[in-house]
Amino acid sequence: MRHFIFGYGSLICQQSRAITAPTLQEAIAEPVIIVLIERIWAARVPNRNPIAGKCRDHIRGWTPMGIRRRHGASCNGVLIHVDEEELARFDVREEGYKRHSIDLIDVYPHRESTDSSSSAADAPATNAVRCPECNIVFENAHKKRTNNNNLDESDIDIAVWVYIQNEQAAPNPFYPITQSYVDIIMRGCLSVSKEFARKFLETTHGWWNDGDLDGSSRNTHHTWVDDRQSPMYARADSDFSMEHGDAIDRLIEEHHPHALKKRVISM
Repeated sequence: MRHFIFGYGSLICQQSRAITAPTLQEAIAEPVIIVLIERIWAARVPNRNPIAGKCRDHIRGWTPMGIRRRHGASCNGVLIHVDEEELARFDVREEGYKRHSIDLIDVYPHRESTDSSSSAADAPATNAVRCPECNIVFENAHKKRTNNNNLDESDIDIAVWVYIQNEQAAPNPFYPITQSYVDIIMRGCLSVSKEFARKFLETTHGWWNDGDLDGSSRNTHHTWVDDRQSPMYARADSDFSMEHGDAIDRLIEEHHPHALKKRVISM
């Protein structure tokens, strides 16, 4: 069985993937689009240990990325070819999520707007695909969508997986979005292209949640914290965040200025 993981959050970042599976350090993750999936800030991770800092006494955990099934939606990310041992490692990493299968018919190669074939979204994969194993996925996905009876026999041995959160809840001051986590995702997106990063920002929902004030006033309510100085995310890269934070913020401001304006400093 050929196993593939669809990474739509921190798994987009090669450095983050390699922390879990060092054997993937040099592996190619192929940019991909999955339809009928919408990315949203909606998972929950509780704190196992108290978080130090005068501005963090109230924080009970944080909100990482999640997804939901939705007609008409699409989500960019990367396709990661893994073996059984690597898959088991990611199962452990993705605590609070359950692994679900994705139908091949919903898998498309990502195409940049400068790609001459970008107008043919359902065209077979081209030589631009750098991961040979992923090319097999794209080719068989195309055949399946076009009702081609000449499917490769390997199709029955392909499994594309995605991790879906067990609990869905919007971020709030007690479970905020953390900037250190956003930076890791953006690092992965920018390693593909700035266009890919913008697509991530455009298709990710829930950056700001007006509800669930939980006793805080409208002026003090927040759902997103800037923790770059003292990261809460376990796989954060402080050096990267401090060097590229301003550029990342400028990109975010293009798409989510209201939410960015309400982000608060967390030390």
